Amino acid sequence: MIRSNWFRRLIFFSSLLLGYISYPASAQDFPVKPVRWIIPYSAGASNDVVARLLAQKLSQVWAQPIVIENRAGAGGTIGASLVAHATPDGYTLLMTNPGSNAIQHVLNQHSTYSNRDFAHVILLGSAPLMLSTRKDFSASTVSDLIALAKANPGLLTGGSSGTGGSSHFALELFNRATGVEIRHIPYKGAAPALADVAGGQISLIFTTPASIFALLDANKLKVLGVSSQTRLAAFPNVPTMAEQGVRDFNDKIWFGVSVPAATPHSVVSKLNLDFNNVLKVSEIKERFTTLGLEIEGGTPEDFSAMINADIERLRELVMTEKIGVSP
Repeated sequence: MIRSNWFRRLIFFSSLLLGYISYPASAQDFPVKPVRWIIPYSAGASNDVVARLLAQKLSQVWAQPIVIENRAGAGGTIGASLVAHATPDGYTLLMTNPGSNAIQHVLNQHSTYSNRDFAHVILLGSAPLMLSTRKDFSASTVSDLIALAKANPGLLTGGSSGTGGSSHFALELFNRATGVEIRHIPYKGAAPALADVAGGQISLIFTTPASIFALLDANKLKVLGVSSQTRLAAFPNVPTMAEQGVRDFNDKIWFGVSVPAATPHSVVSKLNLDFNNVLKVSEIKERFTTLGLEIEGGTPEDFSAMINADIERLRELVMTEKIGVSP
């Protein structure tokens, strides 16, 4: 009996020791199977473009496929909710952005998730917003647009990737900064909204450079202004909003990677390290510049702090402008 008890105790403590030793190794070997990367917007939007670019390079590093899944709708909340409730093992990633993880935290009090449901891995990059209209739109400058909007209150319409998305908030900021009234028209992603801008169904949209290249190349869009402090290398002929007299409009979007909150810290650290390394690859850096994007990188703590600061900034805007969530 004594020998039997001793043997059972030996097995128990051996299993604990093996678990302790193997846990860091499992994180170091991550991943050992395919990884899902949820993009909470439609294909062709900037989040999707960036994810596919990085996934191609990262899948080579991991020797595992990264499966991109576009789960658009409800201002990014459908895809974000899916990840918030996924198994917290690092194999389901979210392309985090202001719409899904900052704006909705402020706007949607009945959401199925909150910012606390995520562990934020890394800030990948940021981008200014381009004010785009169809090629034959009557306004050719921001000043023209403001004059047209003031002469016809409520006539012009601005599309967005969804209520509470970055393009929606940019439109509200523009209205506030210029004193105009451009009506908001929400879509399920930037791609269908851009298609309707090009087709003349709506007047304009604020979106990222990466989202509009195809339509610009097809000569279906023109850009009136960019929200960055200086002109973009990819668009040297497009003046900034400040150059055109709109000095209180310097907005940009950011995008990063998040996972479910209970994901082991060692896995979050491994993901952060690998994404940081991929962002340093010259091919990736050159592609980001071509797309009008700025590489960021950094620690999980940096990213979490930035999201929290953005939430507070957006909360003030919501209270001031009385922006609500559509039914």
